[in-house]
Amino acid sequence: MLKVFFKLSLSTVVYTVVFVLASTFLPYSQEFRDLGVPDNSFGLLFMFITPALVCFTIYYIIKHAQFGGKKLFINIVFVLFFVQLFLVQIETLYFGYAFPALTNLDIPFIMLAGLCPLLATVPLMMKFFQNKNTVIEKKNIDIKSTLKKLGIIGIIYLCVYMIFGYVVAWQFEELRIFYSGSAEKLNFWRQMLNNVKTDPFIFPFQIIRGILFGVFVLPLIRMFKTKKAFITAISLIYVYLGVVLISPNVLFPDAVRIAHFLECTTSMLLFGKIAGNILWVNKTEK
Repeated sequence: MLKVFFKLSLSTVVYTVVFVLASTFLPYSQEFRDLGVPDNSFGLLFMFITPALVCFTIYYIIKHAQFGGKKLFINIVFVLFFVQLFLVQIETLYFGYAFPALTNLDIPFIMLAGLCPLLATVPLMMKFFQNKNTVIEKKNIDIKSTLKKLGIIGIIYLCVYMIFGYVVAWQFEELRIFYSGSAEKLNFWRQMLNNVKTDPFIFPFQIIRGILFGVFVLPLIRMFKTKKAFITAISLIYVYLGVVLISPNVLFPDAVRIAHFLECTTSMLLFGKIAGNILWVNKTEK
């Protein structure tokens, strides 16, 4: 157990160092760089929390995967990149008006800064932890059925997003001012109606994001033997969206960041359990 902890700790340090180096050398806009570093006495501690979660997620996937090698490497990087980086940053792009310091080019650079430590850490952790006693099983995934499931997941994600966004995040006055410029708080249904009037595209946009949250974890179905392992892996991957906000962030005032941390952590854990139950395929063919 001590050896596992040491290897996980080393992987976390490697992930963090590569991320910091990538962030330092990438050509972000001057406006983004001028935001500086969050002023927080616990910054060093917070800096390792998100990498630790990512590394534990990679460890969990490796230890429960039914295959290894290049296929495992590609699948892990694909899933983590598109769920934890791409789907997060396209939402940042959508709400770009709230982040005037970010340019459109900064968004892909942020994604690249997150991809670099994955490319460095996943092979290292595969060498540390790979389970050699693998039994490859082929999951029979019905395309028509999967498309229906993805559609349902898209609608469910929209509901989870709107409910938790209002019940948790929207209760913070600072967050309401940050996004709308007003401290006014309407009731839930009036707020939804207001969204329809002021930002009608948010609904199809979040449905599409919900579908993509399902699409990008589909490779995991073939990687796990049990439903429990599959749902746990999805939940670990999704909860990143909330945990990443535990660290001070130059883009969000602290109150807004905390509001999103509470909202995303709770909502994505729930969504992970629901999506995992819907997507899991029981029938296997050895």
